[in-house]
Amino acid sequence: MKALILAAGKGERFYPFNQYHAKVMFPLCNRPTVERVVARIVQCGITDIGIVIGHRGRSIRAHFGDGNRFGCSITYIDQPDPLGTAHAVTCASGFIAGDDFLVCPGDVWFDDDVLPTLVSAFENVEGSGVLVTQQVDAISENVRVDVDADGRLVDAVWKPRGRTGSASTDIFIFHNQALASLANVPDVLRAQFGISPPEGRELHAAIRVLHRAGTPLTAVPSPSPVLDIDYPWEPDTVGDIVAERAGRDLTEYRIAESARVDPDARIAGPVSVGEHSVIERDAYIEGPAWIGDHTHIAEGSHIARHSAIGSHSLIGPYAKVSGFVGDDCRITYLGEFSGTMCDGGRVTHQIQLSGVFGLGAEIGAGTQTGTLRFDDGPIEVEVNGQRKVARGFSGVLFGDYARTGVGAMMMPGRIIGPGAMVGAGVVLMNNVPAHKAVLLKQEIEVVDWPQRIYDR
Repeated sequence: MKALILAAGKGERFYPFNQYHAKVMFPLCNRPTVERVVARIVQCGITDIGIVIGHRGRSIRAHFGDGNRFGCSITYIDQPDPLGTAHAVTCASGFIAGDDFLVCPGDVWFDDDVLPTLVSAFENVEGSGVLVTQQVDAISENVRVDVDADGRLVDAVWKPRGRTGSASTDIFIFHNQALASLANVPDVLRAQFGISPPEGRELHAAIRVLHRAGTPLTAVPSPSPVLDIDYPWEPDTVGDIVAERAGRDLTEYRIAESARVDPDARIAGPVSVGEHSVIERDAYIEGPAWIGDHTHIAEGSHIARHSAIGSHSLIGPYAKVSGFVGDDCRITYLGEFSGTMCDGGRVTHQIQLSGVFGLGAEIGAGTQTGTLRFDDGPIEVEVNGQRKVARGFSGVLFGDYARTGVGAMMMPGRIIGPGAMVGAGVVLMNNVPAHKAVLLKQEIEVVDWPQRIYDR
């Protein structure tokens, strides 16, 4: 069996983090999301993997190479036009050749029991293959699948009205003979009455085609949640779940021999500290937590539980981090950070930040992020012109290579586009487009101020 990972999409709903790299390369708890998918596939015994690439696909190729260091062989398939997931599979027909094949999105996270359950089911069913399904509380945000009494998939409906329902996870295994049917799916997915359907040759459209042909797919209920990384705040909210799961496996102290931990530092619970890292006096690390190589946790700093700090980074002195900080980042004196920060971030002193911050973000001294709405309602984010509730998220979405001046204040749920700037002293109430600067305009008055004022 071969595996095919779909990673060619532009990630338009993932703005402001889709301009400079492929969406699937965005870190989830300090590791590219698609790398976690590759690891799960290898873990279940499939080592011949194809990755369908498109937008910013070179970043995927640069990271994985031939796949050898990830325990697999990787072939890259170009999908220059994102015409749908079924189209992506047919683009890879040469790679698939005569084998059965697993298809998985590159922007999902799932536990280690999902693929073994799917493979086991595939070996014991007839028809065209299997699909992982799960019950969801918001079926109107998913593709609903209709299943008959024998567990066979009958049809799929794009984002129908309703609340709970059985939804597709987009993780399939197909018998090789189904490949011909995937080339003949319609180019519009079926939608409920009164709802405009999306265009594209999607794998879900094959459910009806295969059922009508008498070779249906079989639904395999997922043994644990499959989480889609679709919106820009989800690397943070899903990252919390990933860190919690990983924390279960970190049951002891793993401190490299070359690391230096001051005897006056406090470490509570299991932690992992990498090569040549330094933990200074009065630092407090709550385990489970992960510190990379050549990273410096300065005096008086606090690393909260389930946090991960990358390599070659500096935290402190007297800084506090709760979340995920990538490689080559600096959060200096009295910096307080909660959320996700990609590689190369620079946070100067006396700030309070919350949210998701892209590559090379630069934050001026005294910048503050709002974390609570005045009406105590949930944080909302504007995505493609629609207001979306960002469940479990607090803070801002700060694009790659954006920056702030000193004393900026950003309201929660705001998007700062890639390469944009929030000027000194600005109270940001609205989103900032990519490569635009928001500057504070003020009126000043110059008056006489002679020495006699002080001559009393």
